[in-house]
Amino acid sequence: MSGPPAARDASPWRRLTSGPTGRFTPWKFNWLANHKIIAALERVRVHARGDLLDVGCGSKPFAPVFAGRVRRYWGSDLAASRYLGEARPDAFATAEAQPFRDGSFDTVLGLSMLTYLAEPQRMIEEASRLLKPGGVLILEFTQMVPLHDEPHDYFRFTRCGAELLLRRAGFEPVEFVPVGGLSARVGLSTIAALQRLNRGPTRVLTELPVRLLYVILQLGFELLDRLCFDPREVLAHIVVARKPG
Repeated sequence: MSGPPAARDASPWRRLTSGPTGRFTPWKFNWLANHKIIAALERVRVHARGDLLDVGCGSKPFAPVFAGRVRRYWGSDLAASRYLGEARPDAFATAEAQPFRDGSFDTVLGLSMLTYLAEPQRMIEEASRLLKPGGVLILEFTQMVPLHDEPHDYFRFTRCGAELLLRRAGFEPVEFVPVGGLSARVGLSTIAALQRLNRGPTRVLTELPVRLLYVILQLGFELLDRLCFDPREVLAHIVVARKPG
């Protein structure tokens, strides 16, 4: 069976540079953070089960991580989200008001979305409503990344702040997995500066040099991050929390 027109017509270069970020794709923008998120999810995926709802799912790039662990991978997002691509979620909704009945899911997942919410506590409370007793919330709490998607980038969260919000909503934190460190944070800003150069009519000249620099810089900052990691200064935490049974 042939794929959609966009997939069939994409050049090999386009597929190489614009496909999903993987563990070994340092030529892609923000690989430095994305591959760390994948590694963290692979660590916490053992907690996922049953029906999983990905809130703010975009094109569901992390669904393969949970393949074989959950019965069905659901997704919801805003209709205007620029991260949907060709995908269509199971529901269009805000994170704070999902169109599902109480106790519909065994697992709720939220990645790279809490910073966009003016009232993040409401999303956590909504996750509690959606989960069955004993259900699991897997939620990313961003602590230290460059400003993005302004003017709707509102908050950063320490580990202590994440635990406070979860306990206020009745959750019991189970595991905190740190994602990246200060060296990774510096690397993200450096890569962002390169991306700004690789735009417009001159991109035909800058694309290859910038991609090469992506590889060199991201691998370099990755090495520094491993050597100089401080768990108090991280890009984010992936937190697993359980709703009381």
